Amino acid sequence: MFQVTNAQREKEKAIVGFIGPSGSGKTAGALLVAYGMMREAYPEASDEEIWSKIGVVDTEHRRAKLYANLQFDDVRIGSFKHIDFIPPYTTERYQMALEAIKAAGAEVVIIDSLSHNWAGEGGIVEKHGEMQGNSFQNWGKLAPETTKLIKTLTQNDVHILATLRTKTEYVVEPNSEGKMAPRKVGTKPVQKDEMEYEFMLNFNIGIDHLAETSKDNTRMFEGSSFKLNPEVGRKLYQWLELGIDVKAEEEAERIRLIDEIKTIVAGNETAAQMIEEFQIKANKKLDQWTIKLASAALDRLQALKTKEEK
Repeated sequence: MFQVTNAQREKEKAIVGFIGPSGSGKTAGALLVAYGMMREAYPEASDEEIWSKIGVVDTEHRRAKLYANLQFDDVRIGSFKHIDFIPPYTTERYQMALEAIKAAGAEVVIIDSLSHNWAGEGGIVEKHGEMQGNSFQNWGKLAPETTKLIKTLTQNDVHILATLRTKTEYVVEPNSEGKMAPRKVGTKPVQKDEMEYEFMLNFNIGIDHLAETSKDNTRMFEGSSFKLNPEVGRKLYQWLELGIDVKAEEEAERIRLIDEIKTIVAGNETAAQMIEEFQIKANKKLDQWTIKLASAALDRLQALKTKEEK
């Protein structure tokens, strides 16, 4: 009845949550991550081809289209595939929309937003309100709806990035001027309580557009706040599709750069002094430097070496 095998890493399809209050940047973040994934998958493709592999199932009154042609740092959002998903927001219609955009060629599908399946017109909460009889027992009758939605998300052959609204509250805290001021924060996602556990990776995004992870099976994004960008998608794709331990490779690269710096500094007093100044400014010893800092210092050292050779 049960087959026992030896566990090995296999290719996976993404099931990632982008959770945050209105205005936090969930849709833009998902688009940039999707772009990074497809850019890593098709490094020789044109931007037009890359964006044609990204689809958005849009329950937000076509607002995803507002991002087309917008510039985010060095990335311009292109012409992605789009479905204007109008009510009712039933589980069956989510599945139909997903199948339709897959058939159109999308390899990364952004569901924006998954919250309407719970709290939107024709969603589970509305269905519950229309049912007769015992309220508690009626929730049990609706459990298959959630099960079908989980299958839609987890048993598909495309990468799925799903945004979830959060209930919005305000906290009062000191602002940059030291005065007490209200700040908008998101609380729990608008979906069934257990839904976020179905994702392999959850980005919780604040109104300052900085993301943190509340769950991270990849272990690549833990412990820091950052803006979502194509580099996040690139790393995610490598982990999912290629089975690459990105974190281990980055650590190996960091150590290689530091070793190269140490080799250049050995016996070169000017170079040693430059590195000492770098350490003071960064407030970190050389062995603690990040890849970015080590690369910048190495560029300066190589420029110094070229100057000395002349």
